[in-house]
Amino acid sequence: MIAIRGPKGAGERALDDIYTFVVRGSTSKLPRGYIWLLPVWFGVLAVLTLVAGHEISGRMPVWLAATELGSLVIACLTVFCVLATVRRNAFRVSSHGIWLGCSTTRKRPRLRQVHVSWADVAQVRMAATYYGALVEISLGPSARIVHRPGAGRQALVLLGALLMPVGFGRGRPGLTAARENPPRYLVKVCDVTPAELREVLALVKSTPAAVRILTKAGPLRFPPMERRAVYAGLMAPVGIAGPPVAITAPPTPVEAANRAI
Repeated sequence: MIAIRGPKGAGERALDDIYTFVVRGSTSKLPRGYIWLLPVWFGVLAVLTLVAGHEISGRMPVWLAATELGSLVIACLTVFCVLATVRRNAFRVSSHGIWLGCSTTRKRPRLRQVHVSWADVAQVRMAATYYGALVEISLGPSARIVHRPGAGRQALVLLGALLMPVGFGRGRPGLTAARENPPRYLVKVCDVTPAELREVLALVKSTPAAVRILTKAGPLRFPPMERRAVYAGLMAPVGIAGPPVAITAPPTPVEAANRAI
């Protein structure tokens, strides 16, 4: 955790305290599913290696083919593990809200970061993990939600990155896109316990948003069906109620005979 305090001098406006935390995983800078392109790239390299060896020498020895394929497999696993466990400063909190994503000098930083004000936070739940804490930031009904790209758009982004790994854009980072039903952000915060993080949130947050600590991280990753049903009921459109309709009981045989007379 890095705490940045603003200077408080005579005639100067005091800046807010900003607490920066380290986030685990590749989604702080890469889109969702980007890491799974690594096996495809290394598979293509393995095929090219076998084809080139066969064309050059006519027949590649088994020991040489096994050595080259084994080296590619080890390299793929190494790069995959590095990207899956990489750590970046991508979670910052202050009295103005929460910032998700890595700071950048790009001309369009909104594609790399997202800001959630405390007024848009319904509650914060967290659970202890082996790397630190898993934090869930639930959004309120009036919050501006940055939705995840659809399946078609995500497939096009991954296809472009697969064909042009260097020149093609990486798209929106997975950390800055909210999960659906209910809308929430999941952040893997490293080197901090839930109790310590709750103390920091109590210092900076300006609204009485609920902060809870769970014993297990499973309910954060997979919300129960009851919670999804409650959210679906809250977001369902409400129809316009009409005037009340009087419901009367059917007439008895005696009343029907009197009316007929």
